[in-house]
Amino acid sequence: MKTTTAILALTVLLGFGAATLVHAADAKKPAAKLDTRPGPAHQMVQGKLTKIDGDYYVVEDYEGKEVRIYVSKDTKKMNGPKKPGDSIRAEITAGSHANSIQ
Repeated sequence: MKTTTAILALTVLLGFGAATLVHAADAKKPAAKLDTRPGPAHQMVQGKLTKIDGDYYVVEDYEGKEVRIYVSKDTKKMNGPKKPGDSIRAEITAGSHANSIQ
């Protein structure tokens, strides 16, 4: 019985150690490149536009997460130009290119 408990404890301990190593490896991955052209819609981002940095918009979604999206001449801009502080909704590709912004 003690052997079984010890093996179970060791398995759990090693499992947590392996999970920690995997997460540390994920943290060292390079940042994903953003799409520079429109493509298939991947998700809808809604929130407050916090910053415009050239062709990049930073949006704080309703969960408090910042999302960086690329806005090109091909992006359909509805309801006029946007400025920081505006509430926006953007349809983006898997590579974070905004297909449309309203």
